[in-house]
Amino acid sequence: MAEDQNKNIARRLWETFQSGDLDDIDSFVAADAVLHSTQDPYAHLRGPERVKKVIEMYRAAFSNLGFTIRMQLAEGDCVCTLLETSGDNTGEFMGMPASGRHGSVLLTQVDRIVDGKIAESWSTWDSLSLLQQLGMAPAGAHPATT
Repeated sequence: MAEDQNKNIARRLWETFQSGDLDDIDSFVAADAVLHSTQDPYAHLRGPERVKKVIEMYRAAFSNLGFTIRMQLAEGDCVCTLLETSGDNTGEFMGMPASGRHGSVLLTQVDRIVDGKIAESWSTWDSLSLLQQLGMAPAGAHPATT
């Protein structure tokens, strides 16, 4: 039962990412939560403040931002979520001007849930593939595919 509850907590993050409604992030992200990611410039922040900044950054860069959960696995206090994310690059992204192109990538995130809140997260995604799709990186390299 606790594992199903943990899955729901992890799922709320992606629902919030998609909706852009940041009002209740404090209810499911711990005040001192740590996000292990090299894909955002907010490493100096923790907790809901960092999550809000990351969501705002991606929502400003991509219109039609969407997430489809493909799989969720839970064991103990950890939830692993595999999802597909896509959107149209209509705003600045990682210091680069909007390309107007559509991009789609798979993302994997592991969330550790403590006392009903995300306390720690590890995420990885194919940033090279996304940058290639957006025309921001040369298409010569071949990232892993599924």
